[in-house]
Amino acid sequence: MDKKIKFGTSGWRGIIAEDFTFPNVRKVTRAIIRFMREKGYERNGVVVGYDTRFLSKEFAMTVSTIFAENDIKVYFTEYPTPTPVISFEIIKKGTGGGVNITASHNPFYYSGIKYSPPWGGPAEPEVTKMIEKFIPHSPSTKPEGEFDDYVKSGVIEIFDPLNEYVSSIKEVLPFNFDFKKPVIFDVLFGTGARYVKELFKDFKNIKLIHDRVDPLFGGLEPVPYEHELKELKEYVKRERAIIGLALDGDSDRFGVISSDGTFITPNEVISIISYFFIPKWKREVKKSLGIGRTVSTTRLLDEIASYFNIPLYETPVGFKYIGMLIRDEKIFIGGEESGGLSIHGWLPEKDGILANLLVLGIVEDKKLPPKDLIEEVYKKFGRFYTHRIDIRFREEEAEKVVEFIRSFDRDSLFGLKVKEINRKDGLLIKFEDGVSWVLLRKSGTENVIRFYFESKDKTTFKTIEEKSKSL
Repeated sequence: MDKKIKFGTSGWRGIIAEDFTFPNVRKVTRAIIRFMREKGYERNGVVVGYDTRFLSKEFAMTVSTIFAENDIKVYFTEYPTPTPVISFEIIKKGTGGGVNITASHNPFYYSGIKYSPPWGGPAEPEVTKMIEKFIPHSPSTKPEGEFDDYVKSGVIEIFDPLNEYVSSIKEVLPFNFDFKKPVIFDVLFGTGARYVKELFKDFKNIKLIHDRVDPLFGGLEPVPYEHELKELKEYVKRERAIIGLALDGDSDRFGVISSDGTFITPNEVISIISYFFIPKWKREVKKSLGIGRTVSTTRLLDEIASYFNIPLYETPVGFKYIGMLIRDEKIFIGGEESGGLSIHGWLPEKDGILANLLVLGIVEDKKLPPKDLIEEVYKKFGRFYTHRIDIRFREEEAEKVVEFIRSFDRDSLFGLKVKEINRKDGLLIKFEDGVSWVLLRKSGTENVIRFYFESKDKTTFKTIEEKSKSL
C-alpha cells in the first residue's frame, strides 16, 4: 500500500500539492468506486461535496467526473457544504454513499477526501481498509470526459441541499427561539455561513463573524477551540451577548463561549445537553437508550448516565463508532471531547450546527448563560478537571511513540499508583483513586500525539499537569 495514502479516523488527509494531488485524488476515487461496485452501492449514485479550502471544488469536480465516467449518478453540491449536510443527503436520497473533499479542522494547507457509506456515518474501519487495499492498483490517469458534458447529459446533477437540511433540522429542535439578548456566531470562514444565515434570517439579534469564504481562514486554524476564538470572545463581551457559538471548517464541530467570555469545553457542552435533554428524550422516545462517548471523553457522562439509569457506551476515538451506536439505535446522544456530537433521530454523523442549536435552546429555555448551566451540572455531580495536550511530531518519530504505548508496563506514573492499563485505543491508564486517568494516543488525522487527562481531585489533576511536561 502507498504509505502516503492512508485513511485515518475521518478519511485521508494530506498537504495540498505535496501528497494531496490530483493524481492521488484520482487513485483514491477509483478505489472508492471499486469498493462500491463490490458492495453493489454504485447503482444508487453518490453525493459529492466540498469545503471552502484551496482547490476543493476543483478536486470535487474531478471526483465527480470519474464517477460519471463509470456511469455512476452524481449529486454535486452547488456550494461549499457542511459535512453533516452530506450525511443528511446520503440518507435522504438513498445513495450508495458520499464523497466529501474536506480536511475539516486541519490547517489551511491540508485537504482531504472522506467517503461515507449508505448509512450516512463515517466509514467503518473495515470499509477504509478495503479502499486502502485497492488504491495501489487504481490508475491516476485523467478522466477522458469533461465535467460540464456530464452535467449536460444529466449524469452529474448540481443541487443545493440548504433548504431541505434547514427545514429538517428545525423539525428535531423542540424550541421556539425568541432572542432577547444578542447571539454571536463565528463560522470561521467555513461551510456553515450560508446555513446559519438561513436558519436565523428572521432574527435581528443573531450576528455572524468570519462569514466570508477565505481558503486561508483569516490566518486562523479552522477549529472552534479556545485559542482560535479570541475574536468571538471579544464580540460576546462587547455586544453583551448571552452566548457565542462557533463551527469548524466543515461545520461538524462546535464551540461555545459564555456571556462573560468563558470558553465552555466540548466535554462540558455534551454534559449540559445530556443532563438537560435526557429526561425529555426518555419520555418521548420510550426506548432504553444510553449515552455514547469516546475513550478520550469526560467520565462526567458516566455519572449522568448512572443518574438517569441508562447505559453508557465507551468507544475508541473516532465519530464513526458513535455514529454506529446512533445507527443501531442504542443511544440518545453521543459525543467526543474534540467537539463532535449527534443525537437519536438525527444523523449518524457529528453535526456542529445541531450541537450549537441544542445548547442555544437550553440557554433560551433556562434564561441562563452556558457558564451557569455547567455550574448547575457540577453542583449535582461534582467538578471534573479535564485537559488535553497536543504535541506535533515528525513522521520519523512516530515509531518511538508507538513503541512507548506498546511497551509501557509500570506500577506507577507521575507518583500515582496504576490500577489498570488498556490499549484498546492508544494507552489508557486508570489510577487507583478511581477518579483519575490519562490517555496517550496518536492522532488519526494529523502528525500529533494527544495526551488527555482527567480527575475529580484538583490536586491530582495539577500533579498530572505538571509532571506530564516530562513526557
